[in-house]
Amino acid sequence: MAWLVYSLLYPEGIWSWAAPYVFVVTVFRLLSLLVFLVSITTIAGLLTLVGAGPAATNELVIGLYNTLILRMWYLQPYGVNGPLTSAQEIFASIQGDILSLALSLWDQAFIFLYFFCAGVGVALFLQSLYRLEHRFVGGAFIAIQSILVVAAFRNLGIPNFIVFPTNFLEFATSSVQILALVSFAYLEVSYQMVYSYSVGKPVEDREETLKKQLLALRQATRKQDAIERERKVSSTSMSRSSGATIFSYLREAIERQVLGDKDVLENLDAISDVRRLQHYVDDLLEQDPQARDELTARAAAPSQQYVIGSTIIGSGIRLVSVVLLSFVLLNPRVFLSFLELPPGIANSVELLQPEIVLLLLVPIVLLFPFVALVIGWVSRDEEIEELEMTDAEREQKRIREERKKRLEGHEEETPSRSTEEEDEWDAVLEETFGNNT
Repeated sequence: MAWLVYSLLYPEGIWSWAAPYVFVVTVFRLLSLLVFLVSITTIAGLLTLVGAGPAATNELVIGLYNTLILRMWYLQPYGVNGPLTSAQEIFASIQGDILSLALSLWDQAFIFLYFFCAGVGVALFLQSLYRLEHRFVGGAFIAIQSILVVAAFRNLGIPNFIVFPTNFLEFATSSVQILALVSFAYLEVSYQMVYSYSVGKPVEDREETLKKQLLALRQATRKQDAIERERKVSSTSMSRSSGATIFSYLREAIERQVLGDKDVLENLDAISDVRRLQHYVDDLLEQDPQARDELTARAAAPSQQYVIGSTIIGSGIRLVSVVLLSFVLLNPRVFLSFLELPPGIANSVELLQPEIVLLLLVPIVLLFPFVALVIGWVSRDEEIEELEMTDAEREQKRIREERKKRLEGHEEETPSRSTEEEDEWDAVLEETFGNNT
């Protein structure tokens, strides 16, 4: 997309790589002249208040101008043939230079905007490759398209339809349509990547978290087993000591386990829970090979083949739809030919006006956000109703759903039953379950 915009505007001669440097230097020169003008005006006023004569003021202004302006090229916009000897000439020269720099800066500002928008677009595009977020994708698209907007404001030769083509091949191969399709393809592919990333990233994070938790659980179990083995070794060595020592050790162990404080008992319960949890996880993984995928929600995530296939098919359908809709809506004669209008209306000049295109284009464009808005309203109302329901209403709703599932399963098991029998059995079931509820 950026390359197309660059190649389309290249014949206009706006891509001068010295433009950013010239713009910065021009701004610096303009600010320097403004600062110099304010400074010498202030100094001249102070000298007048002190009581210095006009001759001293003129000599100071002439000396500063000939020293600072003529000897420093970056403060000299367009140069002067020789040193100036009059303060009036100096002020007139500065005013003329400021006006010339302002006009030059106006022209250079647009060229600078082209490079600025291009730089922002490329930077946001590279950022979107590293961080798949909508704001970077949309920002890159808007920045590149802003180049065409600025060029149109300057009346440059941007791609446009002077007369809309009635031939579909001519329309599809035009530079305007190619730029539009490439821009749409960029948005389509980028947003599909963002969507795939947003769907797959939580599954990966959950899988990584579960792996860490299972590893920590196994390490805790192994650590406890090692501690118990050390206790067995120490108890064996202690059994070889005297009877009094053994009795005191047993008494201390009983007091710690039975009559111990709350922290010790809680630690023992936690160790027991960890061990039971480890045994449960091991049994679950042995009995069900897909248990790990189900715990990490990997089984619920779509496969790579499905994501790639649906992305290609969906993007292709949307791309073809955009081409066909744009050709039909931007060419009113094609659309109005199906209405079989009278020849006076079908061949009128008004059909070539932009208002007819807007009359067809605006309703179609507003249809999609309107449908999305209606869907959002319906979903929000259902959520509000769900939150406002009482426990009894939720229980009744659950019973009705279960009853409906049982009835559907019963109908699938006996498909040969007549309609009258179904109505009778449904009535009986309704009365039975209705009375129970």
